Amino acid sequence: MISKRSVLLVIAVVLLVGGSLAVGVLIGRRPGVTPPETSGEVHPAGAESEPAGEHEEHGEGDGHDHGAEVSDLDRPVAELMAARCEHEIPQHQCEECRYELGMVKLAPELFGDKGLVRTGHPALQAMGEERTLPGEVRMDESRTIHIASPLAGSISRSFAAPGQRVATGAPLFELDSPEVAEARSSYLKGLAALALARKTAERENLLFAKKITSAVEVQEAEARLAEAETEVAAVRGKLRRLGLSEVEIDAPTAPLSGLVTIRAPRAGQVSEGHANLGEYVEAGKELLTIADPDALWIMADLRDQELAALSAAGGIRAEVTALGRTFPAVFEQVLGQVSEETRTPRARFRVGGTGGVLRPGMFVSVRLLLPGSASTLVVPKAAVLADAGRTFVFVHHEGEFWVRRPVALGHRSGEMVEVAGELTPAQLIIADGSFILKSDVLRGKMGAGCAD
Repeated sequence: MISKRSVLLVIAVVLLVGGSLAVGVLIGRRPGVTPPETSGEVHPAGAESEPAGEHEEHGEGDGHDHGAEVSDLDRPVAELMAARCEHEIPQHQCEECRYELGMVKLAPELFGDKGLVRTGHPALQAMGEERTLPGEVRMDESRTIHIASPLAGSISRSFAAPGQRVATGAPLFELDSPEVAEARSSYLKGLAALALARKTAERENLLFAKKITSAVEVQEAEARLAEAETEVAAVRGKLRRLGLSEVEIDAPTAPLSGLVTIRAPRAGQVSEGHANLGEYVEAGKELLTIADPDALWIMADLRDQELAALSAAGGIRAEVTALGRTFPAVFEQVLGQVSEETRTPRARFRVGGTGGVLRPGMFVSVRLLLPGSASTLVVPKAAVLADAGRTFVFVHHEGEFWVRRPVALGHRSGEMVEVAGELTPAQLIIADGSFILKSDVLRGKMGAGCAD
């Protein structure tokens, strides 16, 4: 049995422990008192804590103290060649690290006629200036014919429609004209009168030979014959002017018909118009237009600078681009009258051989190639690459090594572009296939190189 003294002793111990805990809680909640960290880190007494900014700056590194990196495009080639990588060898010789220097190593089999890479030298040439102008396709009016009805009448047949190609002499439409019917009637009367006059003249000559008639009667008969021949020739000429061919004039069928076939005076394409069956047309009404589809004009709007350049320059070349196709064009002249729509001067260019790609009314882009005066350094457009907002070309350094070097681009003309920088005509560059080298250099940006 537990004694009374033992119970009191246990109660005293419990009260002592509870009081100690209460004091600790009160101390921990006092204003200005911060509980100690439990991270387990031990700081020397009196040591200042590291600034947060410096701690973040060190952070989790990649194992290299690169600092503020300078692009290889801004470093001299000599410095790039002298650089050493973490493998304690010249960095340009390191298969893993050379890409950080913008250098690649190309095997000889990549070059040549069957290779993927083509080399060349920058060239000095008078670089022309390019200007782009808006233009519109028009028919060449010097090769265009407007077909009008030569006389009044009704259209009885139609042979040609817009877009159809026609040959010289091909039928366009057939017209039933009262004037043709009247002319045919006059022609038949003339033929009858001519036949009678011819017989009369022959009889009078025969009688005169037998001394039955006088010479005066023979002369009168011959005069009537000549008059009949003149009348027939006049009516026949009128029928030709009305559009009838010699075969149609002499055709024995439908002698009093007023039908006449209007034919194409020149080969070409029916570009616009219509000749509807049954339509009555007046003489002189324009019905069809025949144009040469291979001869087109381009009317381009000019600004003040282009107007001055075209007026002063010679040997101007131009290209017309539409629907993804490009065609050479020839500058003809600056028109004397401004455009009614834009109130700007207009230049006329001639273009041909488009195979029907360009059609009248289409809007096109005219690239004007103005000749240059001073020689500048140019390279093929395919030689120039871009990365991170910088443009560069690959230049041969030594052996199988090529290094990219920065260039600033200038005017473009055709497949060439003007460059400024440290290039010289004596240097060998990658003229085509540079994308292969660029993909190798970008390995460093995609995780390759000494960062691995």
